[in-house]
Amino acid sequence: MIATSRADKAQRLGVGSLSAWRRKTGRAFLYLFLWLFAFIFLFPFYTMLVGAFMPLNELFAFTPNLYPAHPTLDNFVNLFQEFPFWRNILNSLFLAAGQTIGVLFFCSLAGFTFAKRRFPGREGLFVAMLASMMIPQQSTIIPWYLLMARLHWLDTFLPLWIPWWAPAFGIFLMRQFIAASVPDEILEAGIADGCSLFELYWRIVLPVIVPALTVLGILQFIEGWNAFLYPLLVLTSKEMLTAPLALAFLLGSSLMAPQYTWLFAGSALATFPLIVVYFVFQRQLMEGIMSGAIKG
Repeated sequence: MIATSRADKAQRLGVGSLSAWRRKTGRAFLYLFLWLFAFIFLFPFYTMLVGAFMPLNELFAFTPNLYPAHPTLDNFVNLFQEFPFWRNILNSLFLAAGQTIGVLFFCSLAGFTFAKRRFPGREGLFVAMLASMMIPQQSTIIPWYLLMARLHWLDTFLPLWIPWWAPAFGIFLMRQFIAASVPDEILEAGIADGCSLFELYWRIVLPVIVPALTVLGILQFIEGWNAFLYPLLVLTSKEMLTAPLALAFLLGSSLMAPQYTWLFAGSALATFPLIVVYFVFQRQLMEGIMSGAIKG
């Protein structure tokens, strides 16, 4: 009996050590896989940052340089001397912030209406709004441009703000989150206390949906910052150009040769605000994503 128990114990220890070794091996391969993908995704950003501090002769050297042998700030200095790039970055910030604020307000208000208010034709209107998501944006460029020209909004930020303040995706996201997160009993209690419809939205609904607002705000800010096609159509003066449009001019034209070192420097500066936004709101972004996943 004693010999049998010792053998069983040794067998269990052997199986346990084998399973522990398998877990460690699997975890090691997982970390190796993640490190490999992290390297693949981060290497373009590394080359952009390194190229921003490289002289032109090092950038086009026959032997590739993984780091600048003679780091220089001339690329940034020349960029700001030849182009109003700080103005372009401020224009992108102005465009993205205006879009984000409007989207958060109108999408949350429309989402609250679709989720908690009863009115004739609500379901049909919601389905029609969702169906608009299947329309390619490129098919609406010409009528959109003609309408903006008729309103005399060209070369302003109004065409890039007002028509974008109620996207179907944002309304759908807010509607789903409000329907799952805001109980009807809370709204009924607010009505009993004398709250108006807008006060219900402002005082009760908005504090509850902050995680969803954070997710939508970050996504919209990134989309507005990276916008290229529509700003290219309506912004004509040099003072109104956004950072992506200014970087496109650095690729060269019939009047100017490509300025690759300036392009690297400008790309690094244009990417930096997005990285800052992500790291500042990283916790709120993860809470919003996890909250939506938990609530289903």
